[in-house]
Amino acid sequence: MSPDFADDLASAALGCTALSRARTLAEWVGSGKELTTRQVLRPGVAAEACRALGIELPGARLRSALDVDELMWDWMVALHAEFIVIDGRKAYVSPGMAVSSEPESVLNAWLGAAVWATGVADEPCVGCITVLHELSTSDRPLSVAELAVAVAATEPEGADGEPCADCGLVHEGGVLLGFGGLVGAGDPDEPDAAEHAEEAVEALVAFGAAASLAPAQVDASAAPGGAVQLTPLGSMLARAVFEGRAPAADADPETVISAISDVPPPVARTLARPWLEARSADAAAGELLALAESADGEQRVAALAFARELGADAAAAWREWAERPGFGAYARRWLADQGEPTAEDPADEPWLTVEALSLMLDALPEMLPLSVLAAAVQQETGTDMAGALTLLSGSGHPAADSVVARLTGQPDPMSALPAIVAGVTGRGGGALAGTPSSGVYRLKISLRGVSKPPVWRRVAVSADITLAELHEVILCAMGWHGGHLHVFSTGWADYGTPSPDLGHFDDSAVRLRDVLLTPGARLRYTYDFGDDWEHDIQLEEILAEQPGNSSPFCLAGKGACPPDDCGGPWGYAELKQTLADPADEQHQELLEWLGMDSADAFDPGEFAIDAANERLRIRLAAAP
Repeated sequence: MSPDFADDLASAALGCTALSRARTLAEWVGSGKELTTRQVLRPGVAAEACRALGIELPGARLRSALDVDELMWDWMVALHAEFIVIDGRKAYVSPGMAVSSEPESVLNAWLGAAVWATGVADEPCVGCITVLHELSTSDRPLSVAELAVAVAATEPEGADGEPCADCGLVHEGGVLLGFGGLVGAGDPDEPDAAEHAEEAVEALVAFGAAASLAPAQVDASAAPGGAVQLTPLGSMLARAVFEGRAPAADADPETVISAISDVPPPVARTLARPWLEARSADAAAGELLALAESADGEQRVAALAFARELGADAAAAWREWAERPGFGAYARRWLADQGEPTAEDPADEPWLTVEALSLMLDALPEMLPLSVLAAAVQQETGTDMAGALTLLSGSGHPAADSVVARLTGQPDPMSALPAIVAGVTGRGGGALAGTPSSGVYRLKISLRGVSKPPVWRRVAVSADITLAELHEVILCAMGWHGGHLHVFSTGWADYGTPSPDLGHFDDSAVRLRDVLLTPGARLRYTYDFGDDWEHDIQLEEILAEQPGNSSPFCLAGKGACPPDDCGGPWGYAELKQTLADPADEQHQELLEWLGMDSADAFDPGEFAIDAANERLRIRLAAAP
């Protein structure tokens, strides 16, 4: 890079919106600003920062800097650019920022912030890295609609997603398995794909890495709403991301798979190109198949998918592996799919079935109901449960015993096959295997993210209650006021108030005994989607129901329930800190909000079991 070009890039980096605002914030931080325990600006200080940056406050009272997205964006950019340093409970302007006019320092600061903000860091957002890749490999500007199509192509069809850790949107992709690892394509007209492409472009533009072109500057028929192209800064970002992640030509296959396993196939092809160009397709396939045989889980799937993508040029390697028993079933299946005659092994079908089930079960939560597992097994094998278990046990696959044990919940399942089949299928009048038809569950409900003191309750409830009824029990035992949305999550499905927008199943239609099967099993409960109070629910013991006992009731507990609407675990921590400091500018305001005359009236360690059981008695007596 010539000195003049480096100077031009550094000037553009300093002048971009994101870095300019981050520098303004860092200069305002100056010799030191106080932070909370979560290492963000204290509410009063955060309000001052908003005024300095021209950010409109969300309300009369700022509970936390975390409530102001625009401020937190500027804060994180400044941290990643190393314009701000944190030492304990204070933030300071970085000493190096004042001398960061040298091009190399400026560009390093810009890259540090840009790779975070654009979602292309070490664990990249799948959609964001797709947008950068499409723009960097295109020979023309691309419209946002075209980018949305590329993002949608990375989304497994029909999957339910969670907010991306990098950019906060709900956009699918999950853990991709490199070449061929996707199982479908999303719809580019869906809001998630379009929004994601727009958000990614906005981040690139904010960093000066991309420029928006008006319709008059591009082919209006191809991009009627205008288009986007990378700037020299964007090209530098793309080189840093893709060349920096690419495995060396002499890398071992495990390193290659690690490099491509969390990116979509087009990006994976770009990253793997130097490695592939250094060897023949046969040699590459041979290395990948050897890795796949010794690996398990996602690494095995990714290595196999990569080898399949090498196509017919790698057929010799597949033929060699087709001569082997067991794992050679993959090679024989691949050759058959290519239309090449190969000697069939009768053991291949059951072996591959166990293989598929083993991979599936490794990815599923332990608490998944047996009825769901049974349906999946019978669909996979095309037979009833008895036939499926017999087929799996005789497959010769090294994981067969563990798969069958997982499916049945029995250490020696074949010796008890009739009872297991009756339990799983429901024949003979029994409930699911391992699931009590009645009894009392002793549960421990622990509030996540709250400590000093922790907050938990131990309750006894009937195994037959619905999750909707358990929701009421939790409100009473914990001390929540109610009135907010909630959801139970098994890791496989979410249950709450049925809603097409939320995608929750009806929690009044499923019973506790169907989602918690054995002692030690867990369930997640979230109350108030704004504050996100997450609770761990663990089944500690299954007790025989005694005549005269009227569950539910609270057995024990610790810690006061946080006030509703106080801002979640981080807001509660701020609340306790503010109440403990009479000099805090928000101390009196917070007392008024709580309806207290003095902070002495607030005791975070207080728990009254009688009050919890009285709430249970009143609320449940009023239930229809």
